Amino acid sequence: MKDVVIVGAGPVGLFAALLLDQQGLSVDLYERWPSFYPLPRACGVDHEIIRQIQSLGLMTDMEPLLDPVMGPGKNYEFHDANHETLLKIDWNRPGSSGWAQMNMFYQPEVEAMMLSRLRQSSRVTIHHGRELVSFEQSDDHVALIFCETENPATHFTARARYVIGADGARSKVRDLLGIKPIDLGFAYDWLVVDVVPHDKQRVWSPYVVQYLDPRRPTTLVGSGPHRRRWEFMCLPGECVEDLNSIETTWKLLEPWDINPDNSTVERHTVYTFRGSWADQWKQGRIILAGDAAHTMPPFLGQGLCAGMRDAFALSWRLSDIFNKGASDALLESYGPERREHVCEIIRQAVELGRLICMVDPADVKIRDAQMKAAMSNPSLGLKPPPEPRLGFAGLYRITDEHAGYLSVQGHVSRNGRRGLFDDVAGGGWQLLMRNSGAPAARGSKAQAFVRDFGVIVANFGPGGDTEDLDGVYSEWFDRLGDDAVLVRPDYYVFGTSSLEGVDALLGSARDALAFAD
Repeated sequence: MKDVVIVGAGPVGLFAALLLDQQGLSVDLYERWPSFYPLPRACGVDHEIIRQIQSLGLMTDMEPLLDPVMGPGKNYEFHDANHETLLKIDWNRPGSSGWAQMNMFYQPEVEAMMLSRLRQSSRVTIHHGRELVSFEQSDDHVALIFCETENPATHFTARARYVIGADGARSKVRDLLGIKPIDLGFAYDWLVVDVVPHDKQRVWSPYVVQYLDPRRPTTLVGSGPHRRRWEFMCLPGECVEDLNSIETTWKLLEPWDINPDNSTVERHTVYTFRGSWADQWKQGRIILAGDAAHTMPPFLGQGLCAGMRDAFALSWRLSDIFNKGASDALLESYGPERREHVCEIIRQAVELGRLICMVDPADVKIRDAQMKAAMSNPSLGLKPPPEPRLGFAGLYRITDEHAGYLSVQGHVSRNGRRGLFDDVAGGGWQLLMRNSGAPAARGSKAQAFVRDFGVIVANFGPGGDTEDLDGVYSEWFDRLGDDAVLVRPDYYVFGTSSLEGVDALLGSARDALAFAD
């Protein structure tokens, strides 16, 4: 019997398998298609997800696959029908996780990289051409039946302690559980076109642009080194089949001097951009992740990010259950915590989508006037959306105003090494302090937690063992107004305290892990 069965070998399923393999768990990964999908879908992730990939030691392989975002002209801009700039978002700064705000890539290359690493593991087995038929849960495991996709009469069985349903927006796992998605009522068809220009030196500026032209709202975005993606909205009354033709595709690309002589269209397909989520993410030993649990419009570039956050949130919980003796009850915080976080992002993406998808001339006129006024007077502009917080039923100090938010990562010097904190100090639970050398934990309960969970303790104070090279941690401590921060393995803040409150902080973390004492 395996520790975990993952249904669905898209990027979220592959990433979950890598994370669980890193924790020493055995995994069976099932995919209904006989081979991996060779064309792109997602094309970028943010700084937080790159930090997660960093935790797997994959950045040497990953960085050559990224289309660098940093540099002149790498902005996210909104233009009106006359190509006047309505809004400009600066991506020329690192995110709080120590990597670029957004990182664009070619999905098949990233999946191939993850697959290559998985094939080196003796703990992970990948089964292609296997479609889920049914499952049955018992007190201590799940029994599953798969069929051969090309020969449905041929059945296979599998057993695992837990099952992760990462099988996409049309999830069979979710359907068998009887879970219905909650839909926000936002649904627009868009033609998505992936292009490989033959001129590898062509410079695209802005890097990402939304053309808010009511005659045809259009998006241009980088989709990996030497690639570009166009997205064209299907207009009211327009036939989707006519829009999704190669003849229409080339016609729509003409204004950008993209034609069969200088470019290759790798893919063109119509997607329905919508916002929805599953109200329930876990039943018994079966857990949803990725598009099986939520879908969102692509305007914030957060669809794949949300799925990879799901995988990361699950992996450390399952590791603590299998490796540290935590109770199965630890998983009960996963759904409520992740659902509220992703719902806030979906709402933001939907609101931005409503702005982008306007075609009524009167509404467009008002929108454009407001955005132009904000360009000349920033005080009139839309405020940045609030940073999403993990759901209140989550695993953190609910009463702490700083808990449940993403932590930071900067460059440090520690024990003669320099680099990003996780590379130099290590991942997992992290206790970050700025003091003059007082012991991190005095009480037996706190000391046991530090010992049993391998908590990384870093002192940024005078004479401490860790030097803040770029001021990231100094600024963060000042903003928090406390001198100790306990960070979870997924880089979200469990809680903050004064130096005198560190014992209580560590003790509450141990209690929250729901140990089966």
